[in-house]
Amino acid sequence: MTLSWLYMPMLKWKRGERDALRYLKEDQWEGVTPMLELQPIGAAPDTPSLKTALPAYVDEVSEQINKSVPALQAACIDTGYLSSNYAKQVSLLLATCRGLTKRLEHQVVPVIRSTWLETLGSLTTTQIAVLSEFEEVILRLRTDEMDPSQVQPGVDALAKFVKKRRVHLVLDQFSLVDRDPDACVTAVTPYLHAALSAGCASVTLAGGAFPVNLTGKRQGFTDLPRVEWQIWQKIQKDAAFGALRYADYTVTNPAPLPEDLDPKAVNPSIAIRYAADGCWRLYKGRGFKGAPRGELRNLCKLLVSDDVYSGEKYCYGDAKYHKDANGGEKNGVPWTWRRDATNHHIVFTADALLT
Repeated sequence: MTLSWLYMPMLKWKRGERDALRYLKEDQWEGVTPMLELQPIGAAPDTPSLKTALPAYVDEVSEQINKSVPALQAACIDTGYLSSNYAKQVSLLLATCRGLTKRLEHQVVPVIRSTWLETLGSLTTTQIAVLSEFEEVILRLRTDEMDPSQVQPGVDALAKFVKKRRVHLVLDQFSLVDRDPDACVTAVTPYLHAALSAGCASVTLAGGAFPVNLTGKRQGFTDLPRVEWQIWQKIQKDAAFGALRYADYTVTNPAPLPEDLDPKAVNPSIAIRYAADGCWRLYKGRGFKGAPRGELRNLCKLLVSDDVYSGEKYCYGDAKYHKDANGGEKNGVPWTWRRDATNHHIVFTADALLT
């Protein structure tokens, strides 16, 4: 049966994002299928090193998925950051997804990036057979890396190995920070027409506009435009695009996380990234290191008294904000801030798409 989703949250698969899914209620999974961008494996980018490290890595990811994603729910797996300098990316994707399939009851859906298509011809007979084992596959096309005329050839290249009716296209606009929504609609429209005429199982429009960091944002609250959502709302006015599906990067910038970032060298601001219609309302406090106790509580008080607040019973993240607004003086840690914001964002976005 062909997978059907309304919303695909594209997650970096760090602890905050994993727990954001873990605390979704059963009914909050309606219409939601996540894409998991697996994080670096920590092994040299050569075949012997990856072959040695991969079994333990897949075991760990399997445990994480079992805790965070309900059984039988689909999980779309992107391994582009797992070992980004490795030459045989499709081989690594297939090995990872096959290992996950053996360990999970979930439907595992491999995500093939458009930049990998030219390497498909080097797959072995065994690897081609592995690719054929997956009921469905995602082809992820970056619109900032290609022209609309390249959409059909990209689909045709994959169709030599996977029938089009098993291929889901994700048109990824990638970073939309500070972009003009009207200009973006004009730019992406030719890609949408090309994708919808390619004969695939579905087409999903993706993008993300949350800043890389909060540098330069003032303390207190600021509205940051959800450009990807504004684009979606404009596109949905055209009946020709009624079959489109939606994806975003929740409350994270699309760019990959720095692999060599020293946590001791940064001082992130205590903040709430709260999704509303057309914007995120950002509540920003002082830097985590040296911030006074109760800084997060004060921000939560601002949120729960704001008209944008959905109420303590809306979702896990909103319940946490209510609790913290009326609780002690602990400021949490960055992954708990990301957990609560991502959980609210997923529920809020899915609800908007369902109504």
